[in-house]
Amino acid sequence: MLYFTQSEDIQALIDDLTEVKILWLDTESTDLNSKKSRLSLIQVLAYPEDTNGSRTYIFDVLDNPDIVDYFIEKIMVNDQINKIFHNAQHDLQFLGGKKAKNVTCTLKLSKTIPYHILPVPNHTLKTLTEYLTDFKNVSKEEQTSDWSQRPLSQKQLDYAKMDPVYLAHIHGRLLELNQQSNPDPNQDNLTEIGKRYQEIKPEWQLLKSEIDNLETRAKNAMKAQNQTENFAFTLSSYDRTTIKVDFAELAQIVINQGIDLHFSITLDKNLQKQLGELLNQLSLKKETIQSWRLTSKDLEEDSEEEIF
Repeated sequence: MLYFTQSEDIQALIDDLTEVKILWLDTESTDLNSKKSRLSLIQVLAYPEDTNGSRTYIFDVLDNPDIVDYFIEKIMVNDQINKIFHNAQHDLQFLGGKKAKNVTCTLKLSKTIPYHILPVPNHTLKTLTEYLTDFKNVSKEEQTSDWSQRPLSQKQLDYAKMDPVYLAHIHGRLLELNQQSNPDPNQDNLTEIGKRYQEIKPEWQLLKSEIDNLETRAKNAMKAQNQTENFAFTLSSYDRTTIKVDFAELAQIVINQGIDLHFSITLDKNLQKQLGELLNQLSLKKETIQSWRLTSKDLEEDSEEEIF
C-alpha cells in the first residue's frame, strides 16, 4: 500500500499515471449515499498482478478540490487511459461525471453475461470476487466506516487498498466470460449450439410455463388480497393514456389551417388495396429491409416452430 497525503506528491504521481494505458480505480467517500457526501480517497492500481494491495496508490483528497480537479483533468478526461470501476456511476459523481472518457464499469459488464455462464445471486464486487477469483471471505465491514476521520485507521487503509486489486482480478475474468458468451460468429460452433439448444429446450419450456403460471397467480392473488408487496413480488399499477383521432378529420384541419405536417405514413397491404390506382398519384418511397427469422426443428416431427 502506498498512502499519500501531500498534494505535491499526489500531483507528481498523477503525472506519472498519464503514461499508463489502463487503471483500476475505486473511491471512498464520507456520508455514503448522502447528498452531503465528500470524496475522501482515490485508490488507483496500475498493476493487475498485485494480490495484496502493496502496489495500490491511495490518494487522500479529503477537502482538497484542487487535487481532485487535477486528477479529473489528467486522468478522467484522458481518452487514452481506460479507467475501470465497479459501479462507475457512483464514483463518477466525484470524478468528472459525463466529462470522463474511456470508462469501463464491471458492474454493467457483469450484467451482460448470461446467468448460465455467471450464475451469481447479485453483481456486487464482493460476490463477483468470491465467485470468480481465489479471494474468499471478502470483508466489506469498513465500507460504511467514518471516512471523514483523520487519521484513518489501519483497518480502513487495508480495506481501501484491496478493492482495486479485487477489481483488476474480476475484470480479467469478466472479459474472458464475455468472450465466451459472445464468440466470433464466423467461428462459432453451430453443431454445439444446436445440440445444446435441443437438449435444454424441453426443460426451458417446462420452467417458462410454470413461471408464467406462478406470476399470473401471484398477480391475481395480490390484487384480490390488496397486497402490493411480499418477500418475492412487488405489484404496481400505472395509467397509460392514448390520444387518437380520425385521420380524415386531422387531414381536413391540416388543409384548412395550412399546418406544415410532413412525415411518412406506412401503407399496409389493406390500405394499398383500397387506394388501388391512386397509388400512382403519390410520391412513394420504397424501403426493403432484410429480416431474419430463426426457427427450431422439432426432434420428433418435421414441422417448424418459430422461436423469435
